[in-house]
Amino acid sequence: MKWGTFLITAALPKDNHYEAVQNSLTYARAAEEMGFDDIWVLEHHFTGYGLCGAPLSMAAWVLAQTKRIKVGSAVSVVPLTHPLRLAEEVALLDNMSSGRFLFGVGRGLFVKDFKIFGVDMEYNREKLVDAVEVCLKAWKGPASHDSQFCQFPEVSIYPKVFSKPHPPVYAAVHSTSSVEWAARNGIPLLLSHFQDDATRAASVELFSEVASECGFDPNSFDHAISCLAGVGVTNDAVRGPSRERFEWWQAEFFRATELFTPENLKMRGYEWYARRWEQEAISGRYPVAERIERDFESNPIGSVQHCVDVLSKTAEATGVKHFICAFESASAKKGPVLESMQMFKEEVIPKIQTPRKKW
Repeated sequence: MKWGTFLITAALPKDNHYEAVQNSLTYARAAEEMGFDDIWVLEHHFTGYGLCGAPLSMAAWVLAQTKRIKVGSAVSVVPLTHPLRLAEEVALLDNMSSGRFLFGVGRGLFVKDFKIFGVDMEYNREKLVDAVEVCLKAWKGPASHDSQFCQFPEVSIYPKVFSKPHPPVYAAVHSTSSVEWAARNGIPLLLSHFQDDATRAASVELFSEVASECGFDPNSFDHAISCLAGVGVTNDAVRGPSRERFEWWQAEFFRATELFTPENLKMRGYEWYARRWEQEAISGRYPVAERIERDFESNPIGSVQHCVDVLSKTAEATGVKHFICAFESASAKKGPVLESMQMFKEEVIPKIQTPRKKW
């Protein structure tokens, strides 16, 4: 089993941004000291939902401050940046860190980001696929490219990658077609905290079927599942103090993304989200308060036993052996987050059994 931690780096309106950033960096150092396997940074713009607008820059700092632990982006919103520049930056991180950087990619959900940066959001999936193709070609050697979204003559990027055959790539994808694309290209999945176990298991099963057809060993992939996390003596001891933060975080996501408006839900390429939103509304799970209760029950947020039960159930249902825990989701205070991380490491992780091979 592998265990990682997310640096959410969120800030409520009343929070000090400097303290929020410094706290996240403290958690990064602590994660290595406690023996976690990896640290992941997010990318968000123009919202306190996440203060990191430059995930590769933040990853570089964390890599420089640590010696063993791996550091990933979860995710880099690749359609917002020229793919050849991304290939260069990742190659540099790969060399500077001796192969400790993990390149998590995604297409983005926040409408405002694309409007402000002048990028057409409706072709995000195609741009993600195209960008990953560019990176893989550029890391392999001299490459040229001529697609609808990116054109350049033959060029070599420097430095040449340290990791062979290339830096590890992970994909945050949800639709059937995107999961199939990741499988055909041998790119493991980053599965989200807002998915239920049945959805995650279906994605892994589809991935495994397609990957096997393409000649890959389906059991060789390091799929990872993100989860909101916080552990304490009892469920109430964790959930009570964190409820205000969760309420704001949930509400801010829907406000900041701007995706879930009637107009934007009609956007090409986001049909999966439109269907999911409709299903959520029909099932009565639209209110923020109800979503928080669902998060509490379906994520490792609560007592040691609750965390063990949730993670064991998910591991067994999906066969996934890699979890990334967002301990910052439960508190903005440094002390409680560090205590939660330590307790999780000492009392939760040892009780989780490695799932049986499923594919």
